[in-house]
Amino acid sequence: MKKVLVFGATGEIGGRVARGCVDAGYETTGVTTGKNTRYRVPLDGVEFITGNKHDEDFYESVVAKREFDVVIDSIPGMRDVNLAHKHFGGRIEHYMICGSTGSYTPLLYLPADENHPWREETPHNFFEQCQRDAHALDLWEKDGFPATIFRPTCIVGTGRVPLELWGNRNIEYFKLMKEGKPVEIPGTGEVLLQAGCNEDLATAFVKAVGKGEEIAGEIFNISSKKALTLDLYFSAAKEILNSTSTPEYVPWEELVKRRPEQVSERWLGFLMQHMSFDMRKAETILGYAPQYTMEDGLELALKWCMDDGLL
Repeated sequence: MKKVLVFGATGEIGGRVARGCVDAGYETTGVTTGKNTRYRVPLDGVEFITGNKHDEDFYESVVAKREFDVVIDSIPGMRDVNLAHKHFGGRIEHYMICGSTGSYTPLLYLPADENHPWREETPHNFFEQCQRDAHALDLWEKDGFPATIFRPTCIVGTGRVPLELWGNRNIEYFKLMKEGKPVEIPGTGEVLLQAGCNEDLATAFVKAVGKGEEIAGEIFNISSKKALTLDLYFSAAKEILNSTSTPEYVPWEELVKRRPEQVSERWLGFLMQHMSFDMRKAETILGYAPQYTMEDGLELALKWCMDDGLL
């Protein structure tokens, strides 16, 4: 039986990964700060260690004294990669981290696969994540540290306010929709948006636990099967909320000026970049098969917002 360590095991993604590992029959240990008060999946069967993963004393004296086959971190930073390499290098089969398809932006071709350029800084990519991912892959190339990177698209699902078309996760957008008021769509509504369900992302990690060296040093795009235009995303939200809202098409630069308290030029500019990604590598090597469409994930998210009193 493989022994799996999951950092952030009470979080939205880490919790689902830990739950999936237990269900798959793996001996699963979770690291948590014990401070999460948000929605979490049931975590019976997970052994917990409480502490701060960024604290090297805790890492060295508690975490690294245990033996694991697989270490998973759904919210890693550069320091976390270095700590894992220092304390688990040469001791584990897999070190898996979660990145983002935002590393590729802007896309040079559609759909973008894992060979798309991503190492250079652009006006819209998540360059800090690019640097971290490059470092992790360099550790594999130079030292055999078995890093694997998962790059999800925009995440939707139970426990998370979904992305709205102001480029953030502001519940006020969906409140306006629920009330039937007009809401803005930036540009012409033809930009492609791709989202994947948090449940499917967790399943990809769990499937990877059972794989061998073939996944070391690899990147895997993870998402639902297809992208939607902003128009279609708006229409899907309308249907879920039984909304009568009408869209108002506004140049995105004007929208930034119109709603300075709610709209970030950085994030709205990112939203205006096409998202369309190829998952065939994950399907072929991991056996990844998303169970949720983008509309399914959006429905789960919005129904959770309503059930939780946010909407």
